[in-house]
Amino acid sequence: MNIKGIKVKSYFIIKLFAVFLFTNHYSIYGFTTTYKLENADTNTNSDSLTIPESVTAESVIQKYIESIGGGDSIKNVIDRTTVMRGSIQGQNVTIVSYQKSPNKLKQDIKFGTFNQQLLFDGQKGVMTTGENEIDILNGELEKLKAEATLDFILHPEFYGVKITLVGMKIIEANNCYEIDFVLPSGTYWTQFFDVESGLKIKEEKQVVTKQGSFNQETFFYEYKSINGVKYPFRIKQSFGVQQLEFNVSSIKINSGLLDELFTIK
Repeated sequence: MNIKGIKVKSYFIIKLFAVFLFTNHYSIYGFTTTYKLENADTNTNSDSLTIPESVTAESVIQKYIESIGGGDSIKNVIDRTTVMRGSIQGQNVTIVSYQKSPNKLKQDIKFGTFNQQLLFDGQKGVMTTGENEIDILNGELEKLKAEATLDFILHPEFYGVKITLVGMKIIEANNCYEIDFVLPSGTYWTQFFDVESGLKIKEEKQVVTKQGSFNQETFFYEYKSINGVKYPFRIKQSFGVQQLEFNVSSIKINSGLLDELFTIK
């Protein structure tokens, strides 16, 4: 596999992970194709779905918070270390993500013999690939500041994020509320919450790079409780012409991560 091919794939890997942890994900490599899942008929608009008058964007988010353990349990997460594993074209991929309150993030991605790292110290973000280091700027930095926060979902308005109940869709046979999260710059992403369970089962984002933008779809499965908070342990994501599936190997909560781990030199 040539270096260019590895770089392009690593771009997609870095895009994969942090949606799982309510963080964003970035890379220096671009891709402009918009991709629809092969089973796109599982994502269906339905005129027969009527939103009850009592349901608002805020009530949907509150039910989600309660479904994953409640606000107090989320606030009790001071730091988190997550390990995910999968494969692409026969190459093993391991992603290790470290987060510390209020909004520090480090991600290490290993793809075969290729390594990539994302660091965010709460203000500045950089992506390092080999000897190359790229600053994360503008809209991407704006998203990173918001989504790197461990308890972002509890107070999105603090970051200037407006939430809007757009409608309802059927996602993989589940009736879901569709919620837009809009940043002050106008950048937005969409999340879908199961009407019955309250859990988030899908997310859509537009990923912007220097070479263009593309749509990214992520599905969340097999929620399990760790220290009182539920996390999805199986994640599927589409990008370009490929679809990835990753499994969470472990999640460690409040292990005492040091600030030095997130220092940008």
